[in-house]
Amino acid sequence: MVDTIVLVKVKVGASERVAKALEKLVEVEKVLIVTGPYDVVGLADIPKKKDFRRFVNTVHEIDGITSTETCMGI
Repeated sequence: MVDTIVLVKVKVGASERVAKALEKLVEVEKVLIVTGPYDVVGLADIPKKKDFRRFVNTVHEIDGITSTETCMGI
C-alpha cells in the first residue's frame, strides 16, 4: 500500500461537496475540511504505486476542485 495525502483547494462554497465526493473513492480512508492554505485534506491508501496516476486523475475529475497537491509517503 502507498500512503497518500491529497491537499485540495476548492471553489468558494464547495468544501462539503468536494469532501463528500472524495469520501466516495474506494482508496480514501479519511477526509477533513481544514483551515489554512488548503480547504480539504484526504488520506488514502493506494494498493500499488502504479495505480497512483489513475487515483490522481480520478481526484482531478471532481467538480469544484481548483487545485491539488498529492503526496506519497516514503
